[in-house]
Amino acid sequence: MSTESGEPTGLTDRDTLGRPTAQLSWADLLSVSAYWLAITTLMGALSVIIIPRFVEAVVGPSSEPLAAPAGALLTIPGVLIAILVQPTVGAISDHTRTRLGRRKPYILAGTLLDMVFLAFAAWAFLNQTYWGFMAAVVLLQFSSNFAQGPYQGYVPDLVPTRQVGVASGLLGAAQMAGQLGGPALATLFLVVLDQPVGIFVTVAVIELLTMLVTVVRVPDRPGPRTDRTLAQRARAAWGTDILAERDFVWLLVSRLFVLIGLTTLLPFGVFYIQNALGTSADEAATAVNPLLGILLLVALLTSVPGGRLSTRIGRKPVIYVAIAAGAVSAALMAVVPSYPLLLGAIVPLGVCLGVFLAVDWALMTDIIPKAESGRYMGISNVVTAGSGLLANASGALLAAAVILATSNAGLGYRSIMLLMVLEFAIGAWALSHVREPGRDPVALAFTSS
Repeated sequence: MSTESGEPTGLTDRDTLGRPTAQLSWADLLSVSAYWLAITTLMGALSVIIIPRFVEAVVGPSSEPLAAPAGALLTIPGVLIAILVQPTVGAISDHTRTRLGRRKPYILAGTLLDMVFLAFAAWAFLNQTYWGFMAAVVLLQFSSNFAQGPYQGYVPDLVPTRQVGVASGLLGAAQMAGQLGGPALATLFLVVLDQPVGIFVTVAVIELLTMLVTVVRVPDRPGPRTDRTLAQRARAAWGTDILAERDFVWLLVSRLFVLIGLTTLLPFGVFYIQNALGTSADEAATAVNPLLGILLLVALLTSVPGGRLSTRIGRKPVIYVAIAAGAVSAALMAVVPSYPLLLGAIVPLGVCLGVFLAVDWALMTDIIPKAESGRYMGISNVVTAGSGLLANASGALLAAAVILATSNAGLGYRSIMLLMVLEFAIGAWALSHVREPGRDPVALAFTSS
């Protein structure tokens, strides 16, 4: 059913925050989050397992001088593509008018392009063609972000205020499941079964199935009419008018520093275990997997509860608690003397990761202009994409400086954990400048009943 304006029934009645008022079923909420599982499975498998295995096969083990630059060259261009494509295509989708709606054409096209580029990546992987594989990775970043930018507009488009916490929690859980499942599937096919084609086929199947769920089950609506050309809409994604949204800008600053803190452990985990806890390189490489597994499992388990709690007591209080948990975890990791204690110290960081990703997303969708949700959510992901690069650079520089000054590698890598505490503190300070919109009275009545 549609209204005369072409919008599906139930999407036209909106509250004071610009959200629909019609409640979604659990099946609807799961459908909205399904495609996020595919995106994170693809990127998790690619970045954590597939690219390192490819570099090892073509260049040599990580001890080879060219291994690290070869891996970086495969990933950095793709990150830059993601930063450019997501906000641009998201902004274009905000004013797209088709019978499918304003988001679905891009999700459908991006997924079909992913199928082509996954096949190209599989061919390059099997033939150990470095430049061909790099081209495939860049193209996959383009096509997946072509779909992801518009897709991120669905929560502000479709989810009523009283269900935003749950919806954001489900998205966070889908992200954690993909980050766990993608590397696990890649390990199964590449290491255990020695069937490289299997991981590319499996990822393609997951993406096709979740895309079909999105296209068939998730409602969409045409964008508002506009006189802007396609090129003008693309350029508008990067307009300076966004700086007038002060709460959005401060939340971007907060997200940037918290995500830098959250992602710092990933590039330095093995080096930290080896140098701070006195293990061999092989032992450290093995020991980092349970550590990251605990981190992601705790994050998976806390995403939805964190989102639900934020609906009851507000987004910012829950985010503050999550950031505090992350800071405590980082401080503990800076001083723990043994690996078993490290496994316990990582638990609060998992809480921080799961709760922050869910509730920060919910707060972001609360404060952005709903008419341009694709653009604003795309811009927010620029911070997400850039945080990993900044975490890697800042941690490497600090560790190098401390090691040069003290000749103590363990102290150098422990200092990175203290840097995380500072990053979390800056994130909390920036969050204090964000004004959380008043919650809908209907939602308050609902959650208090």
